[in-house]
Parts: sequence; C-alpha cells; structure tokens
Amino acid sequence: MSDNHSHHHHHHKEDYGSRFKRQSLSSIAFRRSADKWMKIILFALSVVMILLVILTYVFL
Repeated sequence: MSDNHSHHHHHHKEDYGSRFKRQSLSSIAFRRSADKWMKIILFALSVVMILLVILTYVFL
C-alpha cells in the first residue's frame, strides 16, 4: 500500500521571536569574532611598540 500524498515543507514567514533569536546569535558571533581580532591587533601593536622602545634605547 503506497501513500499518494507527498510531504511538502511549507515555508512560513519568519516571526518576531525567530528573527530576534537569529539576529541575537549573529550579533554574538560577530562580537566574538571582533573581540578575537581586536586582541590579535592589540597584541601585535604592543610587540611593535616594545621593539620600537628597544631600538630607541639601542640607537640613541
């Protein structure tokens, strides 16, 4: 016995709760990524500044 009906997935409009959750998760992911890159940039900047201080003391 075969089923003659097919399974269709209806695409409903995104409700406010789903949109809020998606935007919140997206925002959290962006902040984590931005935080990671800011730490990398600050670390690199501090290394450059330390090297400049050392070079200044050596050559002056």
